Amino acid sequence: MADVPTQRDLFLAGRAEAILSPTRFDRAIIDTEGSDVNTILNVAAAMAQETVRYLQVSLNELGLATATGEALDRWVFDRYQLTRKEATNAVATLTLTRSNTTPGFTIPAGAQFGTETGVIFTIQNDVSFADGVVGPLSVLAIAERTGVEGNVDDDEITQVITTLVDDTVEVTNGEPAAGGNEQETDDELRDRAREFFVTARRGTREAIEFGALQVGRVAQAAAEETFQETTGIPGYRVTLNVSDTNGQANTALASEVEQELDEYRALGVPVLVIPAVPQLVNITAAGLSFTAGANTTQVLQNATNAVLAYVNGLPPGGTLRRADLFRVLSDTSQLIVPDGALSEPAGDLVPSTGTVIRTTQDRISLSG
Repeated sequence: MADVPTQRDLFLAGRAEAILSPTRFDRAIIDTEGSDVNTILNVAAAMAQETVRYLQVSLNELGLATATGEALDRWVFDRYQLTRKEATNAVATLTLTRSNTTPGFTIPAGAQFGTETGVIFTIQNDVSFADGVVGPLSVLAIAERTGVEGNVDDDEITQVITTLVDDTVEVTNGEPAAGGNEQETDDELRDRAREFFVTARRGTREAIEFGALQVGRVAQAAAEETFQETTGIPGYRVTLNVSDTNGQANTALASEVEQELDEYRALGVPVLVIPAVPQLVNITAAGLSFTAGANTTQVLQNATNAVLAYVNGLPPGGTLRRADLFRVLSDTSQLIVPDGALSEPAGDLVPSTGTVIRTTQDRISLSG
């Protein structure tokens, strides 16, 4: 942020000028609140401060690190033609079955299904049951509202909301809904903009990951090159793990990424997009100490929040390392972490293929 003078700085500059001017105002008069010269200098300083504030805002809007909100949107678009990712709706593949065998009928696009908690999904295409067909039939559905609330677990979309011709129709989702994200924050937009020139050469690992992140529903992406087992040379194939804010994805989201990657992958080199599945882990540390005068409850909450942010920031396929967990705890203000305090995990955790390590607040146990 630009360093500019405050109102007090401006008042003191005017005061010094008044004292040194030929009129030689008395210092005591200048410093007397309510005197004519004191009032004039304060008013002038306030006007100057407003001008300086406008200058400060204008200067801040000229830099990627200091621009915010709409100014940041303009900065990024003017230079890179990138736009802020808006909040997105989760997508899910619904499986529909029925008990009746006749007659045939069609569930129209726009029909709604939902969860017991009230999260509603709208199907995007007609679903036609022919005579004698009971299913299962699959159809793409999109959450009615944007945000992470749409990222429901598998087998949670079980409610038929729209009245159908056949009341024996049942619905479920065989895999979690995914892709519901909040609007991209300023920090997230800055990080993505900084990758623009690094990924300008298409076909590289960074470019493929960057391309996946252009899909609004994708929050994380991690690409890996495959190698031939016998020769150890590249196997002309890339695997790409993608996930949303919750660390999960599904086939519908993977399909969106595959279409976007036509602009980023090397021609003729396939990219296998793998939707990530969250692998939940427990974090346990006991025997923690605190500096004198610390609010122990608040310190433990700060440490829990730091651990949660670190673990849930791991990319798909990223290893959870004990040393990094120990560092996160040790960096918490007023918290002392003795050797051996971290009991779980007992070692580094390497996620299985297609998973991303995640945790929840109730899985983190920190105690003194």
